[in-house]
Amino acid sequence: MLIARELTKRYGPRTAVEELSVTVAPGRVTGFLGPNGAGKSTTMRMFVGLTRPTSGAALVNGRPYEDLAWPAREVGALLDVAAAHPGRTARAHLRAKAHVCGLPRNRVDEVLAEVGLSEVADRRSGSYSLGMRQRLGVADALLADPGVLLFDEPVNGLDLDGVRWMRDLTRRLADEGRTVLVSSHLMSEMGQVADHLVVVGRGRLIADAPISEVISAWSRTHVVLRSPDAGRLRARLAREGVRIETGTGGDSAGEELRVFGPGVEEVGDRAYEEGVRVHGLRLEQASLEQAYLELTGESVEYGARTAPVTAVRTGADGAGRTAEEVES
Repeated sequence: MLIARELTKRYGPRTAVEELSVTVAPGRVTGFLGPNGAGKSTTMRMFVGLTRPTSGAALVNGRPYEDLAWPAREVGALLDVAAAHPGRTARAHLRAKAHVCGLPRNRVDEVLAEVGLSEVADRRSGSYSLGMRQRLGVADALLADPGVLLFDEPVNGLDLDGVRWMRDLTRRLADEGRTVLVSSHLMSEMGQVADHLVVVGRGRLIADAPISEVISAWSRTHVVLRSPDAGRLRARLAREGVRIETGTGGDSAGEELRVFGPGVEEVGDRAYEEGVRVHGLRLEQASLEQAYLELTGESVEYGARTAPVTAVRTGADGAGRTAEEVES
């Protein structure tokens, strides 16, 4: 388990991470999201002792990294693909770490096979492509078979097959009961692998909730109905206080209604009750990308600004709530 308690890191006048409090639980993939400069990499570095917090605590299994008896056996991390010396072969790099960790040499061969580098293990890592160096970084993280894994942008440089391999590996590690924290800017990939999201912006927590709740709370899932008789249904829904947006589907198709709240079946039933002809009815599903842009609109370093956001946290019952609701 990873725990951040009011974690803060300042570099002179600049605050990289500010009073961040989150718990990354085992048995699930936690996605760590935020714009460039949001403090993700700094937070990960504090968890593994590479950066010292200004205040607060970054704990691995309840203890600071420097207090772990066998750190590599408790936590593995891929934070920098340039961590391996370019003049060393992948095998030599891993054997050196295995020796320090008291691991048998055959463990090196196991992780090389796991990441698909067995055939190139005796080449210097400086000759590797970015994707191959990512795989070596994953092998390094897995070497001592730790229960906690941190991956910072792990699919950078990987081809399609490599992305799928990394997705499957991440999922398997979580299913084995390990704690897995993954940062990425690829929303489509994160949407396929993450169970829970921690979103930060300008060093502060924006959201900490299951991915489904983040999407439903911050994006625009709605039902789209197209009908030449849409006016009657619009009046019915308006009386019930349902939020509606309208558009034009064309002369023959009639008006298009975007209905927020009721599901497809409910909208269809209301149309039937009102005798409204339906020429189209579908659910327009929200996306993680939409929710992410809504959440972080005020936190990007460069770009257009949108309305401010309110932090979402998970309550004791697992429901996503605003920070104000949690405080009350």
